[in-house]
Amino acid sequence: MSKSQAVHVPGMAKKKPFWVRFKKEAMFHIFVWLGLAFLIIFAYIPMGGIVIAFKDYNFRQGIWGSDWVGLSHFKQLFSDFFMGNAVVNTLGLSILSIGLSYPATITFTLLLNELNNVKFKRVIQTVSYLPHFISWAIMTVILNAMLSPSEGIINIVLMNLGIIDEGIAFLAREELFWITTVVASIWKNLGWNTIVYLAVIAGIDESLYEAAKIDGAGRFARMWYITLPHLVGIISIMLILSMGGIVNTGFDISFYLSNDLNYNRSNTLAYYVYTMGLRRGDFSYSTAISFLLSIVSASMMLGTNALSNKLTGKGLF
Repeated sequence: MSKSQAVHVPGMAKKKPFWVRFKKEAMFHIFVWLGLAFLIIFAYIPMGGIVIAFKDYNFRQGIWGSDWVGLSHFKQLFSDFFMGNAVVNTLGLSILSIGLSYPATITFTLLLNELNNVKFKRVIQTVSYLPHFISWAIMTVILNAMLSPSEGIINIVLMNLGIIDEGIAFLAREELFWITTVVASIWKNLGWNTIVYLAVIAGIDESLYEAAKIDGAGRFARMWYITLPHLVGIISIMLILSMGGIVNTGFDISFYLSNDLNYNRSNTLAYYVYTMGLRRGDFSYSTAISFLLSIVSASMMLGTNALSNKLTGKGLF
C-alpha cells in the first residue's frame, strides 16, 4: 500500500519529538528533578558517613584519616547497660502507643463520621486538629502546668473526686512516665490522624449504606460491616509505616520531658543516639547504633508488609 493509500487509524497519531514534550511538561520536570536532587543530597550522599561506625573518628583526622576499628563499636552495643535500657523503653513506648492510639483513632473516626450536624462536626474536627500544630516544646509547658502536683488541673480534679489524697508528680515518677506521655501523644495527634481514615470513608459507595438501611441495619452494624472492612487496607499501611519508624519512637518526648527522676523510663534509642553523638561527642558509637537501628527498622517494615499481604492481601508493595 502506498503512502497516499494509507488508512488513518484513530489513536495512531505520530508521537511528538522529545523536546516538544519536554517543553510542554517543563514545569513538572523541574519539580520532579528538584525533589530527586533534594533526596540525593540529603538522603543518599550522607549514607557515605556510615563508614564512621567502623572507625575511631575524630575531627582532626577526618573520616578517611581516622583509625579503622572494624566491628568494635558494634560489640560495645551488647555490653552497654544504657543501650539495653533504651531498647526496653523504646519497645515499651511503641507497643503501648500502637496498642492505644490505633483503637482510639479508629473509634474517634467512626464516631465523628456518624455525626449528622455538619457545623458541629466541623467544630469537633477543628478542635481535635489544633493540638497537632503545637510543638512538643510548647506541649511540655502545657503538660507541666496541667500535671503539676499542687496546681495542675488533673490532680485537682482527681483529688476533688476522691480518687487520690495528694497530688501526683506524673512526670517525676518513672512508673507513670510511659502511660502519661503516650496519652499526651494521643491527645496531640488524635484529630490529625483521623484525616486519612475520613478520606477513605468519604470514598465508600453510599449505595452500600442505603442498602444496609433498607435491610434494617443500625448505625453500629453499618460501621462494623461496611465502614471497618473498607478501612482494613489503610490501617494495614499505617501500621506498616509505624513499624518502620518504631526505633525512632519517643525522641521528642524524651528530649523535652526526660529528667533524672524518670530517666530509666524516658531513655529511648533515638534520644540515646542524640546523647552519645551530639552531647558526648562519640560520633562513631552513635553512628554504629544508628546503622544497626536502620537495618532493624527496614527489616521490621518488610516483615510487617509481608505479614499484612499474607493476612489481608494488602500492603505497601
